[in-house]
Amino acid sequence: MIPRSSRLKLSQKLIAITFLPLLVTIVSILFYVFYTQDNILRKPVPLTLVLALPVGYFLIILFFIKKLTDSIVAVKEAAVDISHGKPVPAIPVTRNDEVATIAGAMNMLNQELTNKTEFAGQISAGNLDAPYQPVNGTDKLGHSLLAMRDNLIRIKEEDQRRKWATESLAAFMEVLRVHKDLKALSNDIIINLVQTVKANQGAIFIVSKETTGEEYLDMQACYAYKRTKHLTKRIAVGEGIVGQVFLEKRTTYLKKVPNDFVRITSGLGDENPRCVLIVPLKVEEVVVGIVELASFKTFEAHEVAFVEKISESIAHTILSFRTTEHTKKLLEESQVQAQQMRSQEEELRQNQEELQATQEEISRKYNALFKQLTELNHSSRFDQLRSITSTKKRNIEYYFDIIRNQILTFSEDRMIIEAIKAFRRAVGTIGQQISAQELSVMHGNLKNYYEQEFMPRLNDVTDHALPADHFLPQQPATVVLQHLYISGNPFPTGKKSLLNDANDGSEYSRAHAAFHPILRNFLEKFGYYDIFLLDGATGDMLYSVFKEVDFATNLATGLYHTTNFGRLVQEAMASDDEGFVRLVDFEPYDPSYRAPASFIACPVYDGAHKIGILVFQMPINKINQILTGDNKWKEDGLGESGETLIVGNDYKLRTVSRELIENEEGYLSSLEKTGYSDDVIRQVRKTGTSILLERLQLESVSKALNGITNTQIETNSRGIATLNAFAPLNIPDVRWIILSSMKEEEVSQRINNLKTTL
Repeated sequence: MIPRSSRLKLSQKLIAITFLPLLVTIVSILFYVFYTQDNILRKPVPLTLVLALPVGYFLIILFFIKKLTDSIVAVKEAAVDISHGKPVPAIPVTRNDEVATIAGAMNMLNQELTNKTEFAGQISAGNLDAPYQPVNGTDKLGHSLLAMRDNLIRIKEEDQRRKWATESLAAFMEVLRVHKDLKALSNDIIINLVQTVKANQGAIFIVSKETTGEEYLDMQACYAYKRTKHLTKRIAVGEGIVGQVFLEKRTTYLKKVPNDFVRITSGLGDENPRCVLIVPLKVEEVVVGIVELASFKTFEAHEVAFVEKISESIAHTILSFRTTEHTKKLLEESQVQAQQMRSQEEELRQNQEELQATQEEISRKYNALFKQLTELNHSSRFDQLRSITSTKKRNIEYYFDIIRNQILTFSEDRMIIEAIKAFRRAVGTIGQQISAQELSVMHGNLKNYYEQEFMPRLNDVTDHALPADHFLPQQPATVVLQHLYISGNPFPTGKKSLLNDANDGSEYSRAHAAFHPILRNFLEKFGYYDIFLLDGATGDMLYSVFKEVDFATNLATGLYHTTNFGRLVQEAMASDDEGFVRLVDFEPYDPSYRAPASFIACPVYDGAHKIGILVFQMPINKINQILTGDNKWKEDGLGESGETLIVGNDYKLRTVSRELIENEEGYLSSLEKTGYSDDVIRQVRKTGTSILLERLQLESVSKALNGITNTQIETNSRGIATLNAFAPLNIPDVRWIILSSMKEEEVSQRINNLKTTL
């Protein structure tokens, strides 16, 4: 509000401008008439001299009006520039009236907008520690910017915890894959575990048995103050807290440690720890050992969860190690027996009749022995395959659980809510200022892209060629957005996501420039194929990171509404459940050049109102990395021919075959011999994947689809006998199984070689 004193000053000036010229003119005329008619003056006053006074005053008034007009124009131009988002210099304040007050207010507004812009720029550049102070308690934009920064900090911290868990899990998989003796393996496990959770001391106990069969806990390794302590410690079942954890088979977390429980020793003396974490190492409900960690700091929830998760893998590794040791011992005993049998054969050569009988007996024993060895060898390898399958099953289920929690968390983030609101407003205004001629040019450019770029790539992987007009959008808003971010995008296909701003000055491009770098960074960090934001009411795709030809189309009624993506969006639109999360199985997807595509979606709510849908296109490469161990099958214990696969309820692969990765031509040749069509073989060659293309019609798959976890030997469609370990996958919304297999020929190679030498 303009101060009253300023209003009086300006009012007084306006009164002076309005009435003083009239007053001066009247006084001048009266002066002239009075002095001329009464002859008071000796000489008459010239009329020009009398009129000079009002004329001069009028000139002064014109000068004042010009100065006032210039000030108002300067304020007006500054206001227009600020409304267009242009930076403006400070307006000089040389007056003391309403215009000066307005100019001062405009200067304050311009400075505050500059401060907010600089703060937003710092946040966009990743500087989440940038300082900023709102103008006052009613500065909603300032407080919203601070809330956005706080949300980004929280997301960053959650991402760091997830990244820590993923990297730590991968590091432990490397430790557990290395073949060592039990003592060395236990030592490596406790060292890495203590260092990973930043504890100060740790110990690992393994269950052992007396000759009488009585069980006890034997300390295999202990680590304290960054050095290994070579100690011998034995704990009876039920003795102390460690022995009690063995009986109860559940984690114990002590935050108030008894004085006589454990001491942490360092170069500065010894002291009680603040926290002790004791976790059982168990396979299903069988405990094979105990891990004990002590620390001066409190273990955080995600660290406790990580230790519990990795303890299952440690237990499987210990169990597999013991099985391997037992099998090795049996093989050594068998070799001793074979040697003894050869000595007996030499002695029996003295008598021909006895020799014949002895040879028959030896042959029978050899056959029985080798049958026993083969069964033991198969049993050992089945245990190994079962352990691998169980570990991969837990890892893949854990990864899908992370994705499910991640999309729920991300959908609740204020940045996603604001992005959907901004894109909804922008899509509603896109193209309003574009003429019919400009729209026609954009449509022509987009058609050229479909005909010269999209259709050749699509037709290269399918025999069912369709014209470009079948896919070409007709809706003006879709044409404009696909032109700006696809056909008019200077980056090549596959890298369209590198464009932040189309620089067309539209509200959509401003929103895209603000949110796209953040969403693209999230996609790259977690390996998703694409991320989509859709209107929860209409099904319009408001945004995608990767910018394929489904961008800006409608998934409820448009060209792709019958795809698995479209069906998922329609289901999310129809649901009233705020906790709705749904995953759809893989299907060929035309916008991705018929590559297999799977999606997961959940709604986005602003308060009680559903405003949008968040969709992730699933990361196929990440899933393959988990199952193949980054293509390190041998290090995973799968030898030269083993692999772990996911199979769907249609008996088709959901992951890539090992043979396709290691020997593409050999794999394609085997498909051709098995009877696969030329169309399938061409698709495998062009897409580089066997997902949804190779079919495993095995009894093992049928059993796993019916909920059975087991092992068996069977012959595949290529006539190759394999040892298979299988189990159903517990992943909501899909019916998949996991299968680990190895050629029987490789498994029995050593025994067959031994047969030949004998």
